[in-house]
Amino acid sequence: MKPLFLSVILASASPVALAQVGGDGAAIRAASATEQAAMPGAAVSAPLPNAIETAVMNDWLEAELDQDLHKSVSEVARRAYIQRMFQPVWTEQGAEGLQDVTDDLFKHGLASDEVLASDLQRLVDQRFSASNVSEQAEADLALTAAWLRIASAISGGLGDEGEAVKSGSDSARMALISKKLLEAGQGHALSFQDFESGYPQYAALKGALAQYREIRDAGGWLAIPEGESLQSGDSDPRIPAIRERLSVEGYIDASEDDTESMLLADAGRPETVSHLDRNSEAGGDRRTNLFRNATATKKAADPRLYSDELAEAVKTFQQRHGIEVDGVIGPKTLAAMNESVESKIARISGSMERWRAQGTPEKRYIWANIPSYTVEGWNGDTREISMKSVVGMASRATPTFNDEVEYTVANPRWYAPVSIVAKDKLPKLRRDPTYAQRANFKIYDRSSGAEVSAYSVDWSDPSSARNYRLVQQPGSGNALGELKIIFPNQYSIYLHGTPSTHLFDRAERAFSSGCIRLEQPEKMAKWVASYDSDDSLEHVRDALSTTRNTRIDFQSRMPIHITYMTVTVNDDGTVNFWRDIYDRTEGIRQVERMSSIGQTANALTSTATERG
Repeated sequence: MKPLFLSVILASASPVALAQVGGDGAAIRAASATEQAAMPGAAVSAPLPNAIETAVMNDWLEAELDQDLHKSVSEVARRAYIQRMFQPVWTEQGAEGLQDVTDDLFKHGLASDEVLASDLQRLVDQRFSASNVSEQAEADLALTAAWLRIASAISGGLGDEGEAVKSGSDSARMALISKKLLEAGQGHALSFQDFESGYPQYAALKGALAQYREIRDAGGWLAIPEGESLQSGDSDPRIPAIRERLSVEGYIDASEDDTESMLLADAGRPETVSHLDRNSEAGGDRRTNLFRNATATKKAADPRLYSDELAEAVKTFQQRHGIEVDGVIGPKTLAAMNESVESKIARISGSMERWRAQGTPEKRYIWANIPSYTVEGWNGDTREISMKSVVGMASRATPTFNDEVEYTVANPRWYAPVSIVAKDKLPKLRRDPTYAQRANFKIYDRSSGAEVSAYSVDWSDPSSARNYRLVQQPGSGNALGELKIIFPNQYSIYLHGTPSTHLFDRAERAFSSGCIRLEQPEKMAKWVASYDSDDSLEHVRDALSTTRNTRIDFQSRMPIHITYMTVTVNDDGTVNFWRDIYDRTEGIRQVERMSSIGQTANALTSTATERG
């Protein structure tokens, strides 16, 4: 194909691309190949731009990226080359910087061999050392494709410009891709920070990933052998290993714990006293006093004692792992302790991947996370409201999806779904038709719409679940509580209150039929309304002060994200590893290396280091 810069620019460049090139159309049409080669930034002679032009116009980028990225992304790359008059994007400095970018992928929990289709070093050699100009041109385009793949992996997908034209933020994002690509190629600061997920949890998880990789590199931890459940005050040979296990993750101060363990383990040994005395000038007096305090009570000198202090650390561990906070080291707590650091790293990376898939964050949104049994209201980087939730049981799992809140209903009626009537209500009505009245249900014939008596229906007939509608009236026993928050969706899922408030005292709260029950539904509704209008907030308050069934429509739409993140991070940086209640992840893996019973904390540390 004979390169024709004039025809390419006129026929292929969009108005956006022409504007990016700069100057008016006449100036562009007057440019010759010689003039283009002499333009600022041009570092090569015409044959390479000619070869790049040929490859671009033969849809090389589209063919290369077709299976990985949306066609709009390759179109952005095409425009970038047009902007440069088909001069190569990549300089030697830029290509060298791209080779170092694998560190960026690593920080995001991504593996370079899973993101990149080609070896970067080979492409760099081909770009600057190949004797064939066509090979050099293809290498330049391949380096561009590699950069786009990295940007896409870190961002969770660069999006569809065709669908995003109506969205100013997405359109600006596409312009950013072109700008950052050209900057990277010229060797300017190569960073993908602009493409990272903007959700605060993502940045926090990124820090957690680095933290747990450091723990892994230091040797991780050893598994605790199974045995009887332990309570505070018990004595067990596994206690030193449990103490060491908790110190690795920071639940116990390692330096203080090592000193205490050493003194307790050595209590009663004469050589310990002489050793401390010999070091009195370097703080030995303090250690001697510690020793004397530790040996003053026989019970305190037992390194196998499950102390109150250790029990508090265990309770904190249980709280951050979704386990009943009672300080008892039972099967669930032991299983959580024995999850390997590699497994935790994989779960952090998995949660980061799911956040990347959420796209660009809105200014304000509701975040309902299933494994943590929490619903939160976020404003920018601030968690303004948080509460406990009850989610669907495993057999009626709550789905994950994104939507927008449209309205709320105070003192709602509950229209029992056919599935719930069939599974839960028919057996009760068969045994006792008065259940309908006691539970404040009205019964309607679906065919006529007429209200009927519970005694007039044959509840032993399974078809009655479909033929009759059960509507629970507003009241203290209503299944939806005093309020529901609606975001119409294909799953018929919404947020609502509940009369069964005692369930919020439990650590594991998968009890619903799919909808999400809120600990404080009125507080969440008021938070949403406060960002809608003064009238909306006042309407919600007024409706809740009565017993009337009242619907309040919001003028604006509050986004809601229902997610399945098994790892979350608190405001203070501490990390939570929630139970995989629906078995949706790849599985929690256990530590294979077992701790030896009876070892001191220092011995365990030595063993972990040697084996790591």
